Formats: sequence, C-alpha cells, structure tokens
Amino acid sequence: MDVTFFEQALQREIRPGSFAVEIGDSTLPVAPQPLGWWKREPGAEPPVGSDVLDWVRDGYVLDIGCATGRDLEILAARGVRGHGIELIPAAVEMARAAGVSCVRADVFSYLPPRPVDTVLAVGGNGGMAARLAALPEFLLRLSSWLTEAGRIVFTSTDWRKLPPGTFNTGELSDGGYRGDIRMRLWLEDEAGPWFPWLFVDPDALEKACAEAGLRIAGRKEWQGGIAYAALLERAVSA
Repeated sequence: MDVTFFEQALQREIRPGSFAVEIGDSTLPVAPQPLGWWKREPGAEPPVGSDVLDWVRDGYVLDIGCATGRDLEILAARGVRGHGIELIPAAVEMARAAGVSCVRADVFSYLPPRPVDTVLAVGGNGGMAARLAALPEFLLRLSSWLTEAGRIVFTSTDWRKLPPGTFNTGELSDGGYRGDIRMRLWLEDEAGPWFPWLFVDPDALEKACAEAGLRIAGRKEWQGGIAYAALLERAVSA
C-alpha cells in the first residue's frame, strides 16, 4: 500500500470522496474510503461492518492496521482495553492524540509484549495476507499472539458474489486464485502504485483455517454477502 498517499489524505484538506481505492482487472467503480470517519469529522458515519465489534465484549484486543484507532476507541468506550499497530505515521499520531494506545509497526514483524484475547483484522484487513497461498501462514502468525481461548475477528470480500463479468475475469495460471488481486489508492487526481491484496471467499478461508489449526465459529454478512466477517478460534483437537 502507498503509505505516502494515506499520510497525505489524513493531513490535507481534499475534496470529499477523492481518497479512494481502485481494484485492478475490474470494472467495479473506484471506492471512496471513510476518510471523514478516520479524521473524526463531526457527523461522519462508521464504515459498513462496524457492528462486527459486537463480537468483542471483554479481554484485551490487538487491532492490526488500526488506522487512526476508531475501532479501539469504540471498544474502550465499552470498557474493552486494547492496542493498535499501524504503518501510517500520521494515523498513529491521530490515534495517540485521541487517547488510543498505538505504535507504528508492520504485522509481519511485530510481536506483542503479551498474549491477547482478540486480534482484529477488520476493515478488510484480512487481505493483508496478499495471496491465498500465504493465508495459512498469516493466520498462524495472528493465532500465535492469542491466549489459549483467544479469537481472531477477520473481515474480507467474497469475490464470488460480485456481479458476473466485473471482476478479475482473465485466465488464471495453474494454481491461481481469482481472489488474489491488486489494488491502488487514488488521492484526488493522482494514482498510486499497484499493491497485492486478498479477497478470500468463506470456503477458501475455511480451508486455510484448517491448515492453521483454526475454525470458523461465527459469521456476519453485509451488502448481500459481498462483505463478511468470520470469528476464528482454535480448532478442538480430535
């Protein structure tokens, strides 16, 4: 992801809707991002799927890619403590200014100081795995941070439910997965570089969970099932 574009979007005054994400090899429209929500602008609405936080009722939370810490802020108001990691320096500063515990760190190198009860990979951040082949290892990494009864809240996009002919319709190489996509950010009239991302359907997620010693314990859906959340926990040994 282009850290610079995200940094600028948080620090500059820009036209409403002009910070957006484009999906490659797709006719889907460029999707504006919830910048007003991240900036804590009055009246800004939370993004679709924020009610997934209802799954988190107690314990200590680690939010990966927490942006400006809005989800952690909501949980703190409910009495649930937590901590976030984020790559965007301006986002980390905004989170801290709002009283949210946050550090600048990469999910692939970060080690929490102690086990946590819940890992949040929300706002589509399950896509950080970037490729389906890498998803089991990614889930193993997240689960290694958990307490024995800990859980992962994972959100993604079920690409199978997107309109036919609009998404990644080209030939796949052997072993290719249609949810292995590329995206780029737009800031006003300028496009950033493409970066890999993962849209994983629930069936593929279930298989990856099995490889990582996890199971899907709950599901939530929005937008007719295109956006969904899965509650992951350790599988019971036979």
